[in-house]
Amino acid sequence: MVAPRRTTYAASLALNAALAAVMLYVTFSSQSSGNQEDLGIALSQSSLTRDVTMHARKNQIKSGRRCGLTGKEGTTAYKYCFSHKRATKRQQPNLQRKFVYWPEGQRMVKLKLSTDALKTIDKLGLEAMAKKAGIDLNKLPFKDLRPERKEYLNKHKMEVPVSKKTVTGFYRKTYRMKNPEKLAASKKTPIQGKYYHGTVVFGRFTEDELRQLNDVPLEKDLVKTYEDGVDVEDISAGGADEASAPQTS
Repeated sequence: MVAPRRTTYAASLALNAALAAVMLYVTFSSQSSGNQEDLGIALSQSSLTRDVTMHARKNQIKSGRRCGLTGKEGTTAYKYCFSHKRATKRQQPNLQRKFVYWPEGQRMVKLKLSTDALKTIDKLGLEAMAKKAGIDLNKLPFKDLRPERKEYLNKHKMEVPVSKKTVTGFYRKTYRMKNPEKLAASKKTPIQGKYYHGTVVFGRFTEDELRQLNDVPLEKDLVKTYEDGVDVEDISAGGADEASAPQTS
């Protein structure tokens, strides 16, 4: 019973040595030639690497209770009771989420800052502090304050922005029709977006529906008017009681 164990052990050693020799050959040939296509499946599997975070979205400001520009975070402090017994506590910085004006970009940039950083911005400037912290201000949420943008908003008041590529108002992604012949032969009215009391409504609207959305009263022709001399029955509560009451002379 001892001989088979020795043979199996020797066979496993030989197999491991053979695999080690194959791996050494693969690595040596990859370094010498540099061409991975001629090395076969073993080399492609061994040298296969994938950077998962290559195309991932990078957050400009680190999460957590810390300042976005200076990196100021909480520290350990002491708290005392009435008998002057000391215990540790976590003392967090005074963080504020503010829109700070960026003069070079003509926009208000949203940042998570400490009150100390707000004072430092007045001294050094926002762009200098962002460059030191390694933050790209163009990739942060902002409010555009350019004069061109203000002029565009004044010119296109109460107009819903519409995509030129896809059809807005659908839950699924639908591309717009580009064939001019089909567009000319189509009898459907285009889908429009309208503001109605702070919300955006999409649909194919008639003239009456557009008046309701714009809070415009109906035309005079649509309002029912009575001619002079025509008796109109009073159906109100007071009028009905007066009509049903007996007349006394």
